[in-house]
Amino acid sequence: MTQNSFTLPAFGAVIAGQGGIFAAILRGPTVDGVQQPPYALLVSDAAVGEIESVTWGEYGVDVPGTSSRTDGQANTAAMVLANGPAALRVREVSIDGHTDFYLPALGELNSAAANVPELFSKEGWYWTSTQLSRDNAFVQDFEDGFSGWDIKDLGHRVRAFRRIPLELLNT
Repeated sequence: MTQNSFTLPAFGAVIAGQGGIFAAILRGPTVDGVQQPPYALLVSDAAVGEIESVTWGEYGVDVPGTSSRTDGQANTAAMVLANGPAALRVREVSIDGHTDFYLPALGELNSAAANVPELFSKEGWYWTSTQLSRDNAFVQDFEDGFSGWDIKDLGHRVRAFRRIPLELLNT
């Protein structure tokens, strides 16, 4: 087992040059049967990476490849192929020269809600990239902590996220 030889920053710390604020450490996805390394989850600053009202996608349309509860990058890529408004808007975000932002999966947004809820607006709901069905996708509220599934053609907030290797936290 490899051990890290650095001290982790505090949750909520800005990670210089990486386009975001440290929100969580998560297990990497499994790609072609191979477990990827853990990663640091970053949340964009609200002033640059938050869109106040955008639809997830079209009601009644299934978007294959968006059911992951942990891999927002993969979900977002599938949403972009289907011209999903929320994913397309998040992909426009550029911070510190980084353009690899994505809409978080259910588990990623839940991790941010657990560690850095103060970074999110208390008004309205936030979309994730996780689809339940052709009609619904997962949303999170930060005022009371409620979460659930909502109709995809409603306008909700979105926030740009990105992931980086743990070593980049040591800046």
